[in-house]
Amino acid sequence: MPLLKRKAFCLLDPPKDLDPDQKIWQIRFTKEVFTDYQEYLERVNLFRKRVWTCNSTGRMHLTYEEALVSEREAREKIMQIPQDFRALVLKMVQFSMLKMNDLVTEIVEKLRDTFTQGEELNGKLENSGRRCKIMKVLVRNGRTCYEVGWLGESREAMSTTIEEKDKLARQKLPFSKGLLKLFIKESTFQNSPWVVHNNLAKEYGIPIEPPKELREKIANNQEMIAAKKKRINPKDGKSTTENVTKKTKSGCCMEDQLCYQVKYPIEDSLVKPSADDPVFTLRPVPSINFVVPMENVGNLLMVWDFLSCFGKVLRLSPFSLDDFEDAIMYESDTNLVAEVHTSILNLLINDHAEYHSLIQQKKRKEKVTTKIWVQYLCDFLEMDSITKSKDNVAKIKNGNYSGLSVHVKLEILNEMVHCANLTEAVRGKIDKNIEQQQSLMASKREEDLEELRKRREDKRLKGTKSDDERSKEPSDSTNQHVPTDMGEVGDVTVPSSVENKHQDNSVQCFGDVSKLDVLASRRALMKQSVESKISAEKEKEALRMQELQKLREESKARKKEARERKLRKLRLELFEREMEKLHIWTDPLGTDRDHNRYWFFQRDGRMFVESADHNLWGYYSSKEELDALMGSLNPKGKRELELQRHLERDYPKICSAFHKRSKEMAIRVRQEDTSVFRRSVRVSALPKDESNTPSFLRYVNKLKR
Repeated sequence: MPLLKRKAFCLLDPPKDLDPDQKIWQIRFTKEVFTDYQEYLERVNLFRKRVWTCNSTGRMHLTYEEALVSEREAREKIMQIPQDFRALVLKMVQFSMLKMNDLVTEIVEKLRDTFTQGEELNGKLENSGRRCKIMKVLVRNGRTCYEVGWLGESREAMSTTIEEKDKLARQKLPFSKGLLKLFIKESTFQNSPWVVHNNLAKEYGIPIEPPKELREKIANNQEMIAAKKKRINPKDGKSTTENVTKKTKSGCCMEDQLCYQVKYPIEDSLVKPSADDPVFTLRPVPSINFVVPMENVGNLLMVWDFLSCFGKVLRLSPFSLDDFEDAIMYESDTNLVAEVHTSILNLLINDHAEYHSLIQQKKRKEKVTTKIWVQYLCDFLEMDSITKSKDNVAKIKNGNYSGLSVHVKLEILNEMVHCANLTEAVRGKIDKNIEQQQSLMASKREEDLEELRKRREDKRLKGTKSDDERSKEPSDSTNQHVPTDMGEVGDVTVPSSVENKHQDNSVQCFGDVSKLDVLASRRALMKQSVESKISAEKEKEALRMQELQKLREESKARKKEARERKLRKLRLELFEREMEKLHIWTDPLGTDRDHNRYWFFQRDGRMFVESADHNLWGYYSSKEELDALMGSLNPKGKRELELQRHLERDYPKICSAFHKRSKEMAIRVRQEDTSVFRRSVRVSALPKDESNTPSFLRYVNKLKR
């Protein structure tokens, strides 16, 4: 079975006590059966994520189905290992304490000199190499020898001899080390020591009981582990738990005295209050002021979410949840309800399935309009696959659809949405969006890899540049060295050795030296000094310009990095927006410790809370309620930690939707509270102002053909 987070993933048992007429959803490759469509979608989404690992090969980042295929291919490869070799391998594996690589190496070394019956080898007969076949494996005086049949051109044994293994050799083993590792993984359930599955051990006659030496070694290891866990105090011989009990304050219960190290997060129901917990806020009470009855809120949200997500497929203009709720509760016919039924019925007709065949049998037109949609709705309810609401067909035919209860109206829409979900148009839209999501993620991965390669290249270039600069520093310092053994003559420095030399010469050959020679030498020294000063100034200026250039390059690099960082952020935001557009169905944000489920519908601007039994609903619609909810979640529990992470991730989006809804509600209330101005007799004849008409009665479907 594929692994999830390196752990075995258990499939669900089939539900019990299913009704023959009950609707179910089955996953193709796991055969799991679901009675709730939302749970089915969550399971399918989990299987489509690249979080699975092949149990046989260890390949990661696979979907569940890809991991299943990988495991099946691995099992097919394992079947390539000859049957005779399997028994030899499993006998060497059983109760071995070696690591996988060492074990495989040892098995390969032993099998090189071990031959099985029926195997074709190379052998030496009369100092010439020939092909031969092992006819029988013999054991004589504790040594293994082989009855060998020497093959002729017809590949049949022409003669037989008894040969030692030294005169036989095979070209290579019929399987690789990688295949051998796969076989060992599939055949064992424990690796320290290795233990072969019981059915394989019985099939190949391998002992199941470990040898005496191994049992003693395991017992010693267990005693050492138990001794470490006991933690005996060498001074007084008392355990640490006793010492902790003495040090605790009197009056405390034993559970408070003993401190156990718990690794969080854990199951939410097991989380206990502790001293290091932060101050949790009180969880806000959700609002429950729905127009429809509480038991119908779930169906209302499901139908409205489907109509909002697939509006373009249905050719239905979007409308708010409040308008849909008011239209369902309205006691007369509304254009919004008519457009909803008309769009779904047209979708079912264009699918050319059961409903289309029924329409053709009754010789009706293959296009539904808002004037005749009631007849087509009755035809839909008369289909064999529809089991609910058949008792209301007569009432609907008599034109009393608006007189149906809210429960029946939403039940009919629920059936229609279920059939619409199975149409090719809807399934094609879902598949298309999934493909676009996958291509977006693939392009995002390529961009990330390209960016990573660019960063590494820039880092490498910076490293080589700094090495070059460091190598130039010694040569520059040697060029800047100026001798210090100088003597000064006025403003000109004169080497002391040269000055002494001139004094000696003047003493020895006093009459031969003229004043012109002395002046010429002094001019030369002065010129040399000026040139050295100029060169030093030039070097200083060059260094200053170099430092300035370096600062400019660093500033330029910082600006470039800031630009790239901003572009990366913009690309990420664009990617998230595109992924959000392509995400069709609404997933729950998570569940709390009481298994209440939280739903956020951005189009409505509210976050709904569904009870564990799916019967109670409420909602939050303000930032203060959201902050209080987040402050009440305990991250030590698995469910509340995941819910907290999702709320933190979507916090800006949720707050923005809350703010937008509050502004819209304020405008609506202001319009409702506006007083009606007095009209003169002449003005009263003008058409009535529609600003006071409820928005659900002013709905117009702008997308219909």
